[in-house]
Amino acid sequence: MNKLLIGSALLALTGAVQAETLDFNLGPDSLRGFFSGPLAKLSNGLTGQYDAGFIYKEGDDSSTDPDDAKLKLAHAGVLATGDVGVTGADAKAGLGARLVYADRELAGNSDSGLALAFGGQFNVRLPSFERVGFTGYGWYSPSITSSSEIKNYSEFALDVEFELVRAAAFYAGYRVVNVKPDAGGSQEADSSAHVGLKLNF
Repeated sequence: MNKLLIGSALLALTGAVQAETLDFNLGPDSLRGFFSGPLAKLSNGLTGQYDAGFIYKEGDDSSTDPDDAKLKLAHAGVLATGDVGVTGADAKAGLGARLVYADRELAGNSDSGLALAFGGQFNVRLPSFERVGFTGYGWYSPSITSSSEIKNYSEFALDVEFELVRAAAFYAGYRVVNVKPDAGGSQEADSSAHVGLKLNF
């Protein structure tokens, strides 16, 4: 039920901001939603990309295993994007920053806070196999840009996608999210494979 409510909220929000890409994926016990679009849609004259999204992981209240931690994470960010200029491939990348709210709970102990993370993304396609793409992203916030009960945050993912049609692609990949508590201890928040669907409008 929680996943359905979060998914419905994401769909409503994307309609309101006229996002160009809607992306969501499912893991064994997690749901990630993401939308992005050109900054010019928010304000004329701006270049680059805005994005926002969330991760919700159910976890297990009775377990002390870091693999079973609960996670609620939301972010909003901006990136400078462009062509990488690789010969013989369609390669694009972006660098930027995002503001992250994270709430990690393990065995009844919850740690939450805000973090300003820095990182980027990439998307590579080969001309002879243009429907197949390799995508990924990485974000990290050091302790100096993390607050409250969060010492640092990091998130990394790699995906392989296939365009069924030009406006829709299926993908599969792996994601690792770490949220290190200020008090110390395990930092693992989500580490799992996922499958997803990306829609371009």
